[in-house]
Amino acid sequence: MFPAPIAGELLYGVLARHGFLAGSPNAAEHATELFGRRSAVATFDLPSGLDALASNLPALSGLDGAGLLRHTLFPFYAAFQDEEARSAAEFDMRASDASSAHHRLGVAAFRIRAGVALRFCPECVVAQRATHGFATWMVAHQLPGFPVCPEHGCWLRDSMVTRSSAGRHGYVAPDERNCPVDGASSLDVEVPDLLLDLARAANAITTGAMPARPLSHWRDHYVTRLAGVALMRSARKVDQSGLNESLAAYWAPVFPHLPAACAFFGERGWAAAMVRSHRKAMHPLLHLLMDGFLSHLERGGTVVAGSEFVSVGGMSLPHSTSAVNPRTGRTPRADWPALDAALAREVEREATIVGALIPPVRATPAEIERRVRRSGWFGKRRSKRPLATTALAAIEEPLDAFRRRRAAHWAATLGPGCRPWQVMRPAGLRSDQLPMIREVMAQAAASAAR
Repeated sequence: MFPAPIAGELLYGVLARHGFLAGSPNAAEHATELFGRRSAVATFDLPSGLDALASNLPALSGLDGAGLLRHTLFPFYAAFQDEEARSAAEFDMRASDASSAHHRLGVAAFRIRAGVALRFCPECVVAQRATHGFATWMVAHQLPGFPVCPEHGCWLRDSMVTRSSAGRHGYVAPDERNCPVDGASSLDVEVPDLLLDLARAANAITTGAMPARPLSHWRDHYVTRLAGVALMRSARKVDQSGLNESLAAYWAPVFPHLPAACAFFGERGWAAAMVRSHRKAMHPLLHLLMDGFLSHLERGGTVVAGSEFVSVGGMSLPHSTSAVNPRTGRTPRADWPALDAALAREVEREATIVGALIPPVRATPAEIERRVRRSGWFGKRRSKRPLATTALAAIEEPLDAFRRRRAAHWAATLGPGCRPWQVMRPAGLRSDQLPMIREVMAQAAASAAR
């Protein structure tokens, strides 16, 4: 008997439940039962072979390839795509054994990437167990760039189920061990209303109700709306400076919780690209940022921005109050020392966030640079950002300390009865590090005994 999917459930979660109920002895036999081949890959977001899966389901399930598609991230990624890209991606996911939907929909090129682990909402897990008797994975919790549950308005957490820990062909259901609901979230701050609104808007487009439109449509759509809120310099030209500054000011409270690419503005930023001729697809999160901002203005809202702010390097900062340059007769475009100090604080804040992530992530200059801006961004701006560059260079957790921290985390997670080799695998360590793992486990046991 194939379990009936609940509303908003991820297909990966449905298949994990099926494997448990069917008592499948191993991942290979489970894949054969579902897809008719042992090599079927268990994909979190855009799986392939959906028509083959549907053909192996009982007729009473009422699920075909199109129905299964709605329980993947396809509706989310396809929301702002044209008909050609949608059709090609749908064909790949339904008819192909190895899907290239990530390339068809531009996902492979997006700077906003999905995390390595499946995510869950602690309150959803408790509610699901009370209502259905089981917990499962939800589509809304896996949307890249959205860190909040749209139903309960709480921070999502990373589970211990990753592509490497689950295996290439295995489906793992959430349980008490891989999705612990006790304990505080790694972010001990209140969820901003703006972030919750974004999460709910993203969840709304996962239903697949948006019609396919050509990429050129979105440029005209946003320009028309910008004209209605007085952000056009002429009938054809967008007020790029005003748009960037207003967008940066409006979303500033939630930028620390969004991917770094969301806070990149200016001449080559995403907002400028969105109101020009579209040559490629843009991440749905960026569309929702633009839509949320314009909807706020259309409802009569205001944004503190304009002549007193300048958008430089992805940040909205005050203009410099420095005197006019005696040689050029011009006022500096921005207060570079203020920009440098603000960026240094952003680097330190992001390092703190990385240090609190569960499972542990190593804090390195490269990791922080990717989160704050993008790879290679700081190296080209050393002269104007000495404080930020120095702060970035100081962030380097020793590799041995990180390995020990990761081993300690997984030893505590797996419990006192676990073996060193069981800790080694999820911690991403090698067999030559087993002595270190034993030492960490012995120290933890000694601390617990005291």
